[in-house]
Amino acid sequence: MRAWFAGDFDGCLARCDRVRPSDVDMVSQLALLRARALLRLGRADDAIGAVRSVFIAHGTLDASLTARMLLGTAYVRRGDNRTGLHMLEHAYAGAGGAHPTVRSEIALNIALAYYGLRELDGADRALDRVSPDADIVHARALEYRAWIALARSDFAGAMRHFQGALLRLDGCRHYDRFLEANSLQGLAMLAAERLDRAAFMLVEQRAERFDGSAGGLAGPLFLVAFAASMMDEVNGRARDALRRAREAETAAPTEIMRLLAMCRRATVLRNVDERHAHYDLVVQIHNALSGLDLSGADGNEREVPAALAIELAWSGDVLGARALLKQYDALPPADAMSSLHDDPRPVGARLYAEAVVADAAGDHQTAHHRYREAFQIFHRCGYERRALHAALRLGELTGQTYLLEYAERVLKKLSAHSPLRQRARRHNAPDGDPVVGALSRTERAVLQLLCEGKSTAEIALLRNRSKQTVRNTVSRILSAFEVGDRHALLRECVKRGIVTG
Repeated sequence: MRAWFAGDFDGCLARCDRVRPSDVDMVSQLALLRARALLRLGRADDAIGAVRSVFIAHGTLDASLTARMLLGTAYVRRGDNRTGLHMLEHAYAGAGGAHPTVRSEIALNIALAYYGLRELDGADRALDRVSPDADIVHARALEYRAWIALARSDFAGAMRHFQGALLRLDGCRHYDRFLEANSLQGLAMLAAERLDRAAFMLVEQRAERFDGSAGGLAGPLFLVAFAASMMDEVNGRARDALRRAREAETAAPTEIMRLLAMCRRATVLRNVDERHAHYDLVVQIHNALSGLDLSGADGNEREVPAALAIELAWSGDVLGARALLKQYDALPPADAMSSLHDDPRPVGARLYAEAVVADAAGDHQTAHHRYREAFQIFHRCGYERRALHAALRLGELTGQTYLLEYAERVLKKLSAHSPLRQRARRHNAPDGDPVVGALSRTERAVLQLLCEGKSTAEIALLRNRSKQTVRNTVSRILSAFEVGDRHALLRECVKRGIVTG
């Protein structure tokens, strides 16, 4: 059992094989433990075989119920949720005289079956049957509530439940490394996306002392390192962000996930303007991805084509980026147990990727619309990191006040060294330039577009204004800089350091 609670499921199976049982009861207990380990390793069919081969001695109600529970859970894990649910409900109905923890564990797995069926209210009701005194089972119930909250797009609620599961785990008599790893990965990704520094500090403190040496934990360790890279990057710690991205590469459970970590590293390189290193890495990822079959991609693996499309677009290969978006759109539907029904986040990510590709192609009208749609989705989700990126680019394109005000509010959460703070300062009044400081927000937005080489017609389209209104704004900008035309304005901006030559 020690290997089981430590999350070493392969080791648990090996120890079960070495034990020489002395009686029928020990044979039963070993078979049940073997079935538990097989379920955690994703081997549901083998778990069914292990349970069906066991003889449960008469008079051992708890063992009999546990066997029935594991059999029902195995059917749920293999995707046969209705059959598994029927078995589990039947077991629970006969569990009146069983130990409260056994009843609670059956209820926990009933919740899992309802979750697989996307009957979230049923999952909630099942978790209500889990006793707060059920030790580790109660901690698992809190983790399950976090996943249910995610399925409802209640991302703040999911964070609370993940934190609650970790705190409850600290007070349990038994330890479950798998539970801690799952809760850490869920909390890490949410905290990084929601820019919650306090929650991420909790993740980092626990991750530092977490023993990830056991098998079956590569996925959670990957996501914790991936989230840490995002958090380091957005706060201006580029070296740490690159290091954590490499840690994610090392921990990646599959080759596709390794490529996702490499995309993360490419993003960091791009944002610190390491153009040649970025290009070289993106070509490497693209070549590696072209040799992989993505038809079975699931979970986070499905993100790779869209993530790489963004990096490929910024490296100059717009056609290649568009092909990747088509590849992303052609992926088969995700597995029900590893995806969330009506999850808005993949939609937002796809829109953002399309915006970047359109932006790189010079199609600023499409980019404008897609950035706005992505911003709205991520803003509703509370995914402030992604919403901030969309808002900043939208602000640069259009100068829309509410977007810049949103960015200013969110930027207060970040370190003073954040590159996003520096980016916002470049768009707003740069320190030490009184002329730019005296311009209105609208005039600064138009100045930015002029420095990007946009024509009057393009600016009018991006800002949804008439050409005459744009001409009037340009005239005021030229007057402020005391120059006669756009070429002279650009030379003046280069001389002042507002733009680089």
